[in-house]
Amino acid sequence: MSSSFLTYADDLVAQYRELDPSAHREIIRFYEVNRNALPHLDIHDSIEIEFGYINALFDAGRFEPFLVCVQNLLETLIFYNIKYISGEDAYEKLLFRKAAAHHQLLELTTAMQVLWELLKINPENQAAAYLLKRCLVRSESVLLQNAKAFSIFLFLLSALIIGTELLIVRPFFDQYASQAEVIRISIFIIALLLLVGADGWHRISSFHHVNREIERFRNSKSC
Repeated sequence: MSSSFLTYADDLVAQYRELDPSAHREIIRFYEVNRNALPHLDIHDSIEIEFGYINALFDAGRFEPFLVCVQNLLETLIFYNIKYISGEDAYEKLLFRKAAAHHQLLELTTAMQVLWELLKINPENQAAAYLLKRCLVRSESVLLQNAKAFSIFLFLLSALIIGTELLIVRPFFDQYASQAEVIRISIFIIALLLLVGADGWHRISSFHHVNREIERFRNSKSC
């Protein structure tokens, strides 16, 4: 390899390292302009630049192109047994951001699969545990969906009783007005308690499930 190319490669890496890490658009532009030169760099330098580019995509909110690129880099890190880049745990960071990107795109099932994988690797990752709990809460269980549907039915029934009370009971059967009022209030309260109770149970059970599994991962690592 010629000395002129080595100088060019060194200059390219130096140019990248001079970029502000928070200048996401500049990093993305730098990568796209110099993409073809990266395979000719030292593998660690090439991976460092690609790592910065992929993180810049995520920070810029470009989640779809981020997901297109991130899996290849994760596999490259495994192949070359590279864990840290610029002092960061690159594999864990990218894995978490992959899950976060799927979460942002409402691909909750995929996000949860990635988060479970990450927590098996590191059960102490609090950010992953928190995001997993959020995903579980947002992906409603069948029980919660049924409870919500029945609550809506009860709310509609309560509204129907109000209409019947105003249009028929009070004008023509006023002696039954108090009973109609008690019935509609009771139905409304039952619907509200069912909705709040089912949602609360879903949240508690989701949190408990994640905590229980994390504890299991911890125990398996300590054995």
